[in-house]
This record gives sequence, C-alpha cells and structure tokens, in this order.
Amino acid sequence: MVGVLITMRAAIQRKNAQGKKLWGLLALVVVVLALAGSTFVTGLAHYDHRGAGADVLAALSFGWLLGWITGPVLTGDDATLRLDYFKLLPVPPRKLAGAILGANFANVSLVFSLIAFAGMIAYGAQFSAAAALVGVLAVVLNLVLAVVASTVGVGVLGPTISSRRGRDFGSMLIALVITLMSLASAVVPFIAKKLTGGHSPVLAGIVRGLPSGWGADAVQDAADGRWGMMALPLAGLLALIAALVLVWPPVLTRRLTMSTTGRSKPKAPAHERRPARAILPSTPTGAVVGKELRMYSRSMLRSVQLMIAFLVGVLACVIPSFNGTTIMLPFAGPLFTVIAAACFTNLYGDDGSALWMTLTTPNVEGDDVRGRQWAWFLVAGPMGLLLTVFLTAISGQHWAWPWVLSGETALVAGGTGMTVLVSVLTMFPLSQDGSPTPQRQAKANLMILGVPLVCCLPPVALLVAGTVAGATALKWAALPVGVLWGVLLCRQLGRAATRRLRGRGPELFSLVRRPAS
Repeated sequence: MVGVLITMRAAIQRKNAQGKKLWGLLALVVVVLALAGSTFVTGLAHYDHRGAGADVLAALSFGWLLGWITGPVLTGDDATLRLDYFKLLPVPPRKLAGAILGANFANVSLVFSLIAFAGMIAYGAQFSAAAALVGVLAVVLNLVLAVVASTVGVGVLGPTISSRRGRDFGSMLIALVITLMSLASAVVPFIAKKLTGGHSPVLAGIVRGLPSGWGADAVQDAADGRWGMMALPLAGLLALIAALVLVWPPVLTRRLTMSTTGRSKPKAPAHERRPARAILPSTPTGAVVGKELRMYSRSMLRSVQLMIAFLVGVLACVIPSFNGTTIMLPFAGPLFTVIAAACFTNLYGDDGSALWMTLTTPNVEGDDVRGRQWAWFLVAGPMGLLLTVFLTAISGQHWAWPWVLSGETALVAGGTGMTVLVSVLTMFPLSQDGSPTPQRQAKANLMILGVPLVCCLPPVALLVAGTVAGATALKWAALPVGVLWGVLLCRQLGRAATRRLRGRGPELFSLVRRPAS
C-alpha cells in the first residue's frame, strides 16, 4: 500500500507542476538549496568558543524542523495526499496510518534537509571519526523526526488551521515569518554573536534543550569524549519518534471520523434576540466604516499587512535595545503608522470587481472615500499613538517627545488622505489566488518612503530649525503644525480621491475587473 500511495503522490505532483511556472519552481529550489548549503557550511566553520558550532547547528536545526511542521499545517493539509481522500476507504486505520507515514518519506524536501542536517556530520568530523559517525546517526534521526512530526502535525492541526480562527492564526504566523525574514539582517548577527562568542549560556541551553538540538548536542558530547552523555540525546530522539508513531494511528482515526458539522450553539429565535445597539451612525459613511472595519478583521490579506506593520515597527526599534541602546524605541509608533499606511494604498485595487457596486450607486463616492479614511484611522491611529507614548516613556529618551508626537500625529492624520488618494491614482488587482502581485508590493515599498516625506515635511522642518537654534518652544510648535498639516492632507487628498473616483470610475474599474495573470 505504501508503493501505491507513493505512486499516487508522484502523479499528483507531476500534474500540479504542469500548471506552475518553471522559473518560479527553479527560484524556489535555488533559495532552499542555498539555505541548506549555508547550514551545511556552518558545520565546517571553526569557532573560538568550544561548543559554539553545536549551538549554531542546534539553532539552525530548529528552523528546519519548524519549517517541516508549519509548512504543511499552514495549508490545512498535505497538498497531495489529503487525509480526507481516505475517509470512505475500507482500510483499517492502523494499516492506513503506517502506509501514509511511509509514503510521506517519499518527499523531495528530504534531499534539502539532508544537506542541511549533514552539517552535523561535518562538525563531528572536525574532532574524530567517531564523532562524525554520531553525526550520521543524528542526521538520520532528525530526518525521521521531521517527517513524523510533520505528519502528526497535519493530522492534529490540519482541521483547526482550515477553520476561521485557524486561518487567522496562520496569517499571524505568516506575518511573523515575513517580519523575521525582513529583520534577519539585524536578528541573525545578534543571535550568531551570542552563540559563537559564548556570551549567552541561557540561549545556548535553550537551543540545545529543544528536540531539534539534541542531535547537535550528541555530536558535541562525542567530540568531548562524553560517551555516556552522548547516548542520552540520541535516546531522547528515538523515544520522541516512537511516541509520535504510537500517537499517529489514534490521531488519524479521529481525523477520519470527525464530524464536518460545527458544534456552535443554535441561534435564538428572532423574537428572543435583543436588538444590537448601534455604535456607528446610520449614514452612508457609517455603513462604509462598518464594512471596512469588518474587512480589517476578516480579510486574511489585511490581517497579514497589519501584523507585518506592527511586528516590523516594534521589532525594528526594539531589537537594537538588546545591545543597550534605546534611541530607536520612541520611533516604533511612527514606523508602524508609515508601514500601515503604505500597505493600504491599494484599497480600491484590492476590491477587484466589487468596485462596480460603488460606481453604480449614485452619489456615494464621497461617502465611500470618507468611510475608508475613518476606518483606517480607527484601526491604525490608536495603536500608533499608544506605541509612541508607551515606548517613548520607557525609553528615557525625553528629547524625542516633540519629534515623535508631531511626526505621529501628522502621519495618522495625513495617512488617511494618502491611502485613499494613492489607491485611486494607481490600482493593481490581486492575483488569481488572492495574493499581492509584484507591482502592488513595489507600490507599497515605494510609499514607505513617500508617506513620511509628504506627511512629515512641515513639522520636521520646524524640529530641525528648533534643534539648530536650541529653541525648545520652536520644537514643540511642530506638534500643532503637524496636526494642522495632517488634517489638511486628510481633507484635501480625500476630496481629490473623490473627484478622481467620480470622474474616472469606468476607466479605473477596467484596471481591476479581472485578477492579475
């Protein structure tokens, strides 16, 4: 049965590959191969601090094992051998569980993981042939653990991730991964310095104490001649794999027999429901605000963008404080607001063909623009102001108060105008699978520079003049100037967006009525 499932997997993968662009697959292979190769090269490096190589390999192994678990889980199930395919087959669960587990070893990703984990063999070979042999055992156990943990993870979390709350969690996890990749230039050197220099025994103990680090720990024990200690992490890996293998059949049985109906409580009859108290005004603008706020909470794309803005804004300013400097902390709020504004400068393009509903309703363009402005302000404004005040207060950088307050108020108010105007000046539809296109991403990256340049120019001019002249009153005058300038941008840019939407509606709709190819 394992052979049948492997043949089935190969056939489905060939079919899926026919509809994908060859260059995209080649680019993905090159990137993953480069990551695997860099992990392997780490095992060849020499470090001044003894044991630093094992610490680094343990940290990298955690990343690879995390990728094995989160990759299939985020898709809700295996993309080829979906477990739902086997619900109606008259096959005993234990036999099916063994067959699926065996078929999952026929995975091309194991080749890349083998290259990466082979760094432990190279690291052990620096000390002795026996340590290299222990590295071979650690590599085999790590590969088996990756496949088994991925299989069990899909069985346990697959249905949850496919649910509404699961998709929200998945979007947050994706945003976290994207954020960490964007901050890798600051995070990776910091972690590498701590591990290679032996400056953080706690961090080293954590990465080695995780199951992903047990293999590297065993190699280091073998290199140091602690053969009794060496057996413990390898035995731990064997025990963990055995436990997951024993858990897998009951998990699969539960997955195949679980009900597809929800367990939500039945709704109360209409005459027993209490009417909800209206918070937003019963006006066209209030209706647009309500619709947009629901979109911010329900759209995966918007959730990811908000999470990226928050994580990048906070982490980019908090990470430098790990080295003892807090000079960047006050600017986390303004950075969050800038990214949040830049990410939502394609609001009308993201609507796609739904834009037709706005264009065919008489005289609602102004209400639609104002509603989108208010919604973005309610979502991004309070968070940006809270981050600014809180992090500036705990940073001790009292000189930054006029800078961050005037800049944040100008960005919050002015960003409401920038988002809607840029959204109607340039529109890029989403791709067929609902993801952003390269053109849309390029516009967002460009607006990260454009938003602060437009919104903060007058208050920054006063701040610079006040700093040069040593006039505190002149620096604080930037705060009301920033507020007034932001309100002016909000009003005037919103009106310009309304005029363009009203006058060029059909032409704009033609740009977004079909998904990007």
